[in-house]
Amino acid sequence: MTSGHRNERGARLRLAASLLAGAALIAPAGAKAQTASERPFSVPAGRLGDALAAFGRQAGLQLAYRPDLAAGKTTAGLSGPATPDAGLRRLLAGTGLTYQLTSARTAVITAAAAAADDAPNADGSLVLSPIQVTGAGGVAPADAPYVTPAPTAHISRETIERFRGSSPADIFRGTPGVMSGEARNGAGSIDVNIRGMQGMGRVAVTVDGAENAVTVYQGYQGVSNRTFVDPDLLASVDILKGADVASFGTAGTVSMRTLDAGDIVQEGRDYGVRVKGGFGTNTTKPKAGSVAGYAWPTSPVAAPVATPSPDGMDRPGFLEPTNGSGSAVAAVRQENYDLVAGFAYRKQGNYFAGENGPGAKPVNVGPRRICNSVNYCQDWPAYVENGGIANTRKGEEVLNTQLETMSWIAKGTLRFGDGQSVQLGYTGFRGEAGDRIASRLTSDRGQAVQQAQTSGSDLDTGTLRYRWNPDDNDLINLKANLWWSRLDLRNPLRTGFLPPKKGDFRAGSNTDMWGSEVTNTSVVPLSSFGSVDVTYGLSYRGEDTRPSPGTRDAETWLDYRDGRRHEGAGFVKSAWKPLDWLTVNGGLRYSRFWSEDRNDPYLERSYDYDAKLSDGGFSPSVGVTVEPIKGAQLFVNYSSALRAPSIMESVSAFTMQVNSAVKPERSRNWEVGANLVRDGVFADGDRGMVKLSYFNWDVKDYISREWRQAPEGWWGMQIHNIDRARFSGLEFSGKYEVHDFTAELTANYYLNVEFCRTAGACENKSLYADYSTNQVPPEYSLSLTASQKFWETLTIGGRLSHVGPRAIGHGDATAQGASTFIALVDWKPYTLVDVFAQYKINTYLTADFRIENLTDKYYVDPLGLVLQPGPGRTFYASMTATF
Repeated sequence: MTSGHRNERGARLRLAASLLAGAALIAPAGAKAQTASERPFSVPAGRLGDALAAFGRQAGLQLAYRPDLAAGKTTAGLSGPATPDAGLRRLLAGTGLTYQLTSARTAVITAAAAAADDAPNADGSLVLSPIQVTGAGGVAPADAPYVTPAPTAHISRETIERFRGSSPADIFRGTPGVMSGEARNGAGSIDVNIRGMQGMGRVAVTVDGAENAVTVYQGYQGVSNRTFVDPDLLASVDILKGADVASFGTAGTVSMRTLDAGDIVQEGRDYGVRVKGGFGTNTTKPKAGSVAGYAWPTSPVAAPVATPSPDGMDRPGFLEPTNGSGSAVAAVRQENYDLVAGFAYRKQGNYFAGENGPGAKPVNVGPRRICNSVNYCQDWPAYVENGGIANTRKGEEVLNTQLETMSWIAKGTLRFGDGQSVQLGYTGFRGEAGDRIASRLTSDRGQAVQQAQTSGSDLDTGTLRYRWNPDDNDLINLKANLWWSRLDLRNPLRTGFLPPKKGDFRAGSNTDMWGSEVTNTSVVPLSSFGSVDVTYGLSYRGEDTRPSPGTRDAETWLDYRDGRRHEGAGFVKSAWKPLDWLTVNGGLRYSRFWSEDRNDPYLERSYDYDAKLSDGGFSPSVGVTVEPIKGAQLFVNYSSALRAPSIMESVSAFTMQVNSAVKPERSRNWEVGANLVRDGVFADGDRGMVKLSYFNWDVKDYISREWRQAPEGWWGMQIHNIDRARFSGLEFSGKYEVHDFTAELTANYYLNVEFCRTAGACENKSLYADYSTNQVPPEYSLSLTASQKFWETLTIGGRLSHVGPRAIGHGDATAQGASTFIALVDWKPYTLVDVFAQYKINTYLTADFRIENLTDKYYVDPLGLVLQPGPGRTFYASMTATF
């Protein structure tokens, strides 16, 4: 929903409460249905806003009120048993405020005088005074997708902690239509895929509003698109699938927020500290030179025997601690300023694969004719094939999967009068990770070798944010952001030679990214036709990347990109609600990009350097939402979004030629969906929520990569446009809460994925040499999560997730030969079970336990560039102290 002031004449009180989203809303992600029985309360005396937040969590109530009502007020607090009704009455005593319980789960707080004026009529209808509306309709952030008429998702801090995984990519599991590629070979990064599209800026990923995405060359096998973030310092993740005129992303936007003072300081206090430490199992210290799996026969005359590696089968005990992590965050929250600072450290070795599933297994299949290409075949009298899906044995150490990270955050927020605030922030990230170049491990016969060197990442980001939202001016809700990121990557030497006296040298790139945006939202009343919320703004981002010093000398043939790119945009979007049941949205964006190739022709190439590209265009959108009954929304959204070539696609490098004829992609996206929220589904006090969406994306002039023969006769790679790519499917999310039990089911199913080289040549296959080969998602997937709280101190639960087969095949044989250029990482369907438990020892200490991959399943993740399995059964334990 958009923000604004509304007078809801004739609206029933419960409907009014569900629309009060900008009021200070206290509704924890885990809020449960309320009963009329007494329960213990412990709400400290002090500022009323803090007290209401604590009460809302303890009572399981959603409280809505105008922000100015609580400003400057204090309360004597609440201690002891009480019903929610009586507890709220006691908490508001002496404040001049009153309330109405509008349902078993919601309450509206008003001034006493206003309450008399706004008393319900005989028919139950209510005339409300103007109330500021922001957010998503008066619900907790975790429930916001179910009342937002758009394809959104939310990953809460609670979910991140429960399902942290061995890689940051694991936090996206269970989010329909969203996955992260290179989960096991991404050097501790994320590479978000939304509905089959990823990389090259198609998904805009930000951390506190700043970008740090970079593309890493992975040999002929493709590229890895990496964004670095430490989940240990994240507060939440909000996801929008599809284009928005206010975002650079055409496939979606992923907005990550690090911890703020409000996440650390408890209600009624001015400061807070959170210290957390933990350990995990199922890992071991890497040993350089170790090999994995089997050595396979290399010729028809060799003995038909696969030789197992002597390394990697010494898996530690299930509960033996082999890795650890720790973090500390401190914060101060005052009336006019907030301060927060934190540090996190994590170190883990190579993990071990599961022992149940299709691990490497030699199988002698007898005589067989083996062809590596159309013109080269061999007749084997006894051929030994791999009966598994990767050349790693069951329960074996998975090489080059170690990770060590350090992260920092520091933020300061200063609040002025008249709704103004300024925030200055810094985040730092240092990572060392195993990183095997993908082109060296692409088949089920490739034998991994433990690298002596690791891949290093050094990231520093600064942000400056300004907000101005005066209470008495509906035309001003101003946001201005400025950010800068410096990302230095260092990789093990992959080609060429080691420079003299520099045996530990690592090649790499240095990249600077920066950007800014200014937006404002104005609420314009239209008399008896409701109001219009209009948001408009300007945004800009730049990127400058070049090889690190010494890289060109060491990597003789592997020239890294050296170029600069700029992109600017202006946009306007509006939401008009002329009737209680109807909302009309519209938007328009204009964007333009410029890129410059700075590579020097230090090698004799047959293509041009110093290329400069530029292009731009408009991107319109429109949508309609209908609310036929209370709690139900039907919506249709359409967008036409332009994506200009990324720096990867517009600057030359090894195996890549600049194509001055390449055009921006044009995505035409349709979304049809429905939301439904119901109280009292099966019993008094329960709640059910459902979100169902159909999407259809048609990406005209999809930017692809091809292996081609130039007019001069040489062969090489080139970025080019194919006619289009299409993605369509269904997504479902459902949530049910009753008392202290919560269950959530998510699922998605792809109806069609296809790539069209020309208008008349469309196939349900990824293309011969395109990066999209290993970006094709599973045909279907689902996730079921459930938890139960006992005695307000113990929570237990688990998650079952299933991943289906690849949605389409691979290899456009009619275009470029019978064999494929990029190897397909063809995972097999699998099911994982994770369980967790949390116990609140006392007010200050909380213990968490979880087992990931409970059944010790052997599996390979989708969207990876290498054939290596994910981690087997792993136990984690941690202790959190809050003060």
